[in-house]
Amino acid sequence: MNNQAKLFKTENYFEPFNCDCVLRAKEVFDDYFEKGIILSYDFDHKKWETTNEYANISLFFNIPEFQYRRFYQSIFQLPYKEFIDYLKSFIVFSMKQHVLETLQLFLRDIKRIIKNTTKDTFLDLENISVIFPGLCIDFFSNLPCSDDIQLSQLLEQLDNKLTLNLQKRQKSKQQRQLAQFQSYFTFNDILNDYWSQTLSKKERLFYYPLYLWWQITAILPLRPREFLLIQRNCLTEKDGKYFLTLRRNIIKGRDRLVAHKISEDYTLNTYEITNSLASEIKTYLKLTENDNSTKLDTLFVTDPHYNRWGRRTGVNNRFLTYTNLNTILRYFFNEIISQKYGYQVNYFSFPARLDENEINLIHIGDTRHIAMINLIAEGASPVTAMLLAGHEDVTTSSHYFSNLSQFIECRSYQMYRKLTSKNTNYTISKRQPFYTAQGQYITLENKGRCYSPRFAKGDYSDCLKVISEHAELGACTSCPFYRKAGKDYFSMDKTFKKSVDEKAMVVDEAIRKVRQGKGHIEDIGEALLKLKTVSNTYQDYLNAKQLSLEENKSNG
Repeated sequence: MNNQAKLFKTENYFEPFNCDCVLRAKEVFDDYFEKGIILSYDFDHKKWETTNEYANISLFFNIPEFQYRRFYQSIFQLPYKEFIDYLKSFIVFSMKQHVLETLQLFLRDIKRIIKNTTKDTFLDLENISVIFPGLCIDFFSNLPCSDDIQLSQLLEQLDNKLTLNLQKRQKSKQQRQLAQFQSYFTFNDILNDYWSQTLSKKERLFYYPLYLWWQITAILPLRPREFLLIQRNCLTEKDGKYFLTLRRNIIKGRDRLVAHKISEDYTLNTYEITNSLASEIKTYLKLTENDNSTKLDTLFVTDPHYNRWGRRTGVNNRFLTYTNLNTILRYFFNEIISQKYGYQVNYFSFPARLDENEINLIHIGDTRHIAMINLIAEGASPVTAMLLAGHEDVTTSSHYFSNLSQFIECRSYQMYRKLTSKNTNYTISKRQPFYTAQGQYITLENKGRCYSPRFAKGDYSDCLKVISEHAELGACTSCPFYRKAGKDYFSMDKTFKKSVDEKAMVVDEAIRKVRQGKGHIEDIGEALLKLKTVSNTYQDYLNAKQLSLEENKSNG
């Protein structure tokens, strides 16, 4: 038997995994009980009720006793009761490093591993779902063990699970389909048009959280919980400008301790907002001033939500929840987008291309994604994007760059639709459009074509704006108006798209080097400036192409 002392890591020291460890865990348990984080008063209960003020989380310690005795007791040399005590101790000591939802899922992992063990699958986890194999490794590796070979086999299986989970996580971050971006823009158009109409007070109040969710999180990349926890007194005015104060999560990333208290796990950040957005927030506050406030005193009250079905808000109501907001979103897709506007909604299977009256379902967390991309497209620095998104470091934001070319394509198409429908109030971008070529060109000495209208008139101002990669002023091959011999002006889709993607990867690499201590902040700024330039050029090119196609249809 391996009698070497096993250790549990707590906040600042290692706790021996023995009877003293359990006694210490009970003391920590009592501390959490006094703070109102653990609601159950007895360490020995099979079920602990806990709370992080946002939600109540139940921790069940109903590990299958028969399965444990049959397969694992001989390995760990621990009676069932001691195994449960050590499991509870691990949970208590881990509450400084992990949120309660994570620990709840970890408990379910342990239960599945033991419950699904059979004689034929002993120490074989291939067909057992494990969400947090890393935590399982930490726990099992600190238990006494009579057979190091069997323990190693168990830990190797969990390590394989950990590798597979990381691979799946990377795969889920692959580029999103262009159709999904089209759905974002279409949703924006429908929501704004619907909101401009005359609505009953009851209907407007029901959808108000959804409208403000879209308006706020489409420009500030908030996590859903950060949005739902906006305080009631969130709006301030100074010198004619309005500012919105938001709670931003500070427990994401490495080495961040969890307090399970909103006041400690979130920081208050203030952002300047437009007068129109401030006006909408003030209107909502005025309309709901006579409604019951939530226990967390959040911006959004719940009475208008439950009034929809003639119900009263529950006595334990703390705030408008994620489930409530998701319900509002579903009702909007069904009653407004589908029934009122006549769109076909794809709820489950998302096609790669959408018809004119078709839209994919979007999710509550999607606005964070599109807000990040819009920030980058508008020239926001990676550091600004990092702070807005609440990331621990810049590299966790960099994967958004890979979607930039698709975003530009979709935004160009939507802007074209606005212009052709004589509705020019589309303001997702603040940049002024660049003037475009008209189809005529001048043949150059190298037989290439210059489509610059100014150059054709003897004006070299377009040439003076061009600087090549090698710092050559007026380099034709780097000019957006230059085409190779025989090439039409609108034959550069793939070239522009490739250029945007390449410049985005340069930014990504610059960020990576800085984080590794091998680069300079200035390199990020320079790379981002080049990305912004080529992105703007691609946007202008696509806008001109859409208008040219429309003119050809009209003349044809």
